[in-house]
Amino acid sequence: MNFFSRRTALAAISALALAACGESGTDTAAASDVTVAASSELGHVKGNADAPVTLIEYASPTCPACKYWHDEISPVVQSDYIDTGKVKLIFREYPLHGPDVPAYLVAMCAGEDKYFDVLDELFEYQSGIIESAQNGVLKAMLQTIGQRHGIETEEQFDACMNNRGLREQMADIYQTAEAYGVTGTPTFVINGETQQFANMNSAEKVKAALDAALEAAGATADE
Repeated sequence: MNFFSRRTALAAISALALAACGESGTDTAAASDVTVAASSELGHVKGNADAPVTLIEYASPTCPACKYWHDEISPVVQSDYIDTGKVKLIFREYPLHGPDVPAYLVAMCAGEDKYFDVLDELFEYQSGIIESAQNGVLKAMLQTIGQRHGIETEEQFDACMNNRGLREQMADIYQTAEAYGVTGTPTFVINGETQQFANMNSAEKVKAALDAALEAAGATADE
C-alpha cells in the first residue's frame, strides 16, 4: 500500500481549472444551485466540535490504501472515538488522479449532510470508478452515484462539475496539506502532529496514537 507521489497530486490538482467528465470547459461561478454548506473548518467534519483530539485525514478516493483504511480502520475510530465524543474528524480532499476531482465534486454537491454517505460509495465502488475512467464512461458512473444523493438530472450533474466555487474550495483544502508535509495518501494529523500511513495502518496503531493524544490533552480513553 504505497503512497502516491506529490508530483502526481500536483498534476491532479491542476484539473480543478478544467471541466471534468468530458464536459466542454464552461466555468461559471453560478453554474449550480447545489452548493456545499459553509463551514468554519476547511474540510468535512464528523464528531463533537469540542472533542479534545482532532484527527485530520487527507485521502484520495482512488487510493487503495485509503480504501483499506476506510473499510477496516475507520469503523473502529467511528465507534470508539468519534461517537463517544473523544475525537473530531476533519476529512480533507487530496486528489491524486483524474477521477478524484469529479468524484469529490459529487460528494460536495450532495451537501454536507450527505457528504460522508457519498464518500462511502466512492470507496465502495473504487474499482468501478477506476475502470469507468479507463473506459471513458466515468460520467455515467458518477451520475449513478449522484442520483442516489439528490443530483438527479444531467443538468444538475453538469452544473456541479462546472461549479467554480466548489473547485476553489477543494483547491484551498488541498493547499492546507503543505503545512503538514503531506506527500501522499492517506496521511493523518493528530492534534497538529503528522502521522504517516505506516504508523496508522492497523486499528491497534491508530488506537494507540489516539489514546496517547487523549492523554496528552488531559483526557483518557475511558472517559
